[in-house]
Amino acid sequence: MKGYETFEHGADVGIRGIGDTLEEALSESLKALASLLVEDISFLEERPYLSYPLHLEAEFLDELFVQFINRVLSLSYSENALLYEFEGKIENIEGSYYLKGVVKGVSFDFERYGYGVEVKGATFTMAKIEKSNSHYIAQCVVDV
Repeated sequence: MKGYETFEHGADVGIRGIGDTLEEALSESLKALASLLVEDISFLEERPYLSYPLHLEAEFLDELFVQFINRVLSLSYSENALLYEFEGKIENIEGSYYLKGVVKGVSFDFERYGYGVEVKGATFTMAKIEKSNSHYIAQCVVDV
């Protein structure tokens, strides 16, 4: 089972990714994030051609997830890219979580995709990563 969605939260918006693995849930959460940034999400059907390495470390999984979203947002804005795919691994080594991989996407093309909302950053509001039955859920609220 995999997928993504956004959800209302006061004046802000939540993003949620669902996957069979933790890594897949994070990748799906990027699709939810990208769907906020533009009006037309047809780029999700395209093969990503931009790629950026990512290395993060955190004591807790929800902290790692918030760092992940904020780093992807920073890359998106600085590189003018819509990043919607994660390939990599998350490991728990001696009580800390390590994420190593790449985020992938396409160039922002606002003439083609339109403008969505400006996402300022991920917050710890409703931030969680959990395993539910046979799938993982990664979610948090983003400041818009």
